[in-house]
Amino acid sequence: MVRGEWRSFTKALQQPGTLPVSDAKMDVLAVNIEENADKIPVNYILPPGVTRETDPGQPQLLQQNEQSMVLKIRNLSPGDARGVYKNTNFDMRQYKKIQMFVHAEKFIDDDSNLKDQELTCFVRLGNDMVNNYYEYEIPLKLTPHGTYSSNSTSDRETVWNPDNMFDFAFEKLTSTKLRRNKEAGTNQSVNFILPYTINDENKPTNRITVVGNPTISEVENIMIGVRNRSGEIKSGEIWVNELRMSEFNEESAWAALGNLAVNLSDIGNINLSGRVETAGYGSLESNVMERRIDDLYQMNFSTSMDLGRFLPEAAKIQLPAYYSYTNETISPKYNPLDQDVLFNDALN
Repeated sequence: MVRGEWRSFTKALQQPGTLPVSDAKMDVLAVNIEENADKIPVNYILPPGVTRETDPGQPQLLQQNEQSMVLKIRNLSPGDARGVYKNTNFDMRQYKKIQMFVHAEKFIDDDSNLKDQELTCFVRLGNDMVNNYYEYEIPLKLTPHGTYSSNSTSDRETVWNPDNMFDFAFEKLTSTKLRRNKEAGTNQSVNFILPYTINDENKPTNRITVVGNPTISEVENIMIGVRNRSGEIKSGEIWVNELRMSEFNEESAWAALGNLAVNLSDIGNINLSGRVETAGYGSLESNVMERRIDDLYQMNFSTSMDLGRFLPEAAKIQLPAYYSYTNETISPKYNPLDQDVLFNDALN
């Protein structure tokens, strides 16, 4: 998480129908293992499973620094939120999940009496951050003040609470959009303008929200934010680290290419060729983002003949004839009008 790549979002983020009762302030900082290992009230340690990389370009084994982005929020009104965003250009359809570590703590001089699950952290993905986006929101559990060690697995999980970790499948986002679209046809209160929110079935305290018609096939913006879900003004400090896509699509695919050429002596020749490539196929040198997202079927048939050979030789007539037939069929894996929804799911 490079702090310089993220910018503060200045537009309103409060929930519909609410008005902020305070002027919240947010500072975007960085915290790292080399400079903040003795930080108070909670010192910085590595997230679970994360190790410091070694610089291969140095003659000596030097570990590189490891850092997280910090969001310091003060005087956040009930229902209000603050966030940072970055411009991107990602097609996330070839990956299954998005993950991120999150830490939450209250200030030493906290006068808002911050408690567990009063602040939430959310991630937005979409074409924009106001009218077309997916949002996944997690209520945060606070880390008790103290000194912790990166050498202790339990300490890492205390600082980086597993319940605070973003680890959800992209399928949850697209299925929520499909559900919203179906309900919009029968329920007048459901539409594409207002946020449509449901709880995650596997983690009922987490929320999934859809606004507009976002797609993970073209994610132009990513936002990380903090929201106040309590009924009072709150302040707190949030660390976020290792925002990443994981578990790329490993479904098998295949391709075949065939050619047949038949020479009919001096009468003519026949050529037949075919090609098949299924969704998910890619050459050995291609990366995961270059794989096919549709099924391709090609067939070519051509023949050329001298029909004069079927007439008496005394006629001395040449009748050249040529015939060609080409067929190409492309079956998309995703709905062309909603490119992160499987075509079969859209038909159903």
